[in-house]
Amino acid sequence: MKTLHKVTIIGFATAGLALAAPAAMADTFHGQGSKAAGPGGASSVGVVSGAVDGDHGHKGKGKGDADGGVFYGKKAQTAGPAGATSSGVFSAAD
Repeated sequence: MKTLHKVTIIGFATAGLALAAPAAMADTFHGQGSKAAGPGGASSVGVVSGAVDGDHGHKGKGKGDADGGVFYGKKAQTAGPAGATSSGVFSAAD
């Protein structure tokens, strides 16, 4: 298997996990991904964001008793004849 194919497969798997994991815990969630491959190379981009109100599992308590927050993440990967790149950012706040 060529290096480009290995990088592409690993990148696609990583992007899929990054987009799927936060969905289970977010009150508001958005995930988007794009993948492309051709004779000149391959690319993968994924974005995920969400907001949690912090009121999960706190029945009978006021909303102020639990922490909420927001998060944002982006991952981009490219590979081609001249080489490969990978970049990402993740941000979160309570």
